[in-house]
Amino acid sequence: MIKNRSIICALLFASTFLFSCGNNQQNVENTDSTKSENMAQKPAFEYDQVIKAQDSLMIEFSWPAKHELDLNDDGVNEEFLAIEGYSRGMGYALFSKENHNWKLISGDESIASGHLGVEKSEKMNGGWHDFVALQPSGRDGIIESYYSWNGQKYILKEQKEIENKNL
Repeated sequence: MIKNRSIICALLFASTFLFSCGNNQQNVENTDSTKSENMAQKPAFEYDQVIKAQDSLMIEFSWPAKHELDLNDDGVNEEFLAIEGYSRGMGYALFSKENHNWKLISGDESIASGHLGVEKSEKMNGGWHDFVALQPSGRDGIIESYYSWNGQKYILKEQKEIENKNL
């Protein structure tokens, strides 16, 4: 009798535990989808916030805080603003000025570069020039990262390392 009662209690406990875990899983999924929807509406980086944060970031790193290129030939430079630093360079967010406001046009991904900078390409997509971000490879070479406009933001199309002997 005691053995049967123990088994019944164990089964009740296990089913209650599994049921509550299943409900929590559902709640987590709903919360995550809500967060994803909210995040899609707000850019990952905002120009003014990045400018304010750069002061503390640049204390630790000597790489350029900003690169500028006119990528859409409107006479106004787009700005690559440093958002993170590491031993070989910086990660940059790319902004374009539209109607007196800065708009993030690099999405959630940072663009790796540093003292070697970025170069505008003659190739264009949707009125925007492609560009190449350059950074040291750490093996006496250079990493070239090729970015292209997809109609909404710049995306990484190709990345290759150029060895020192080929420079």
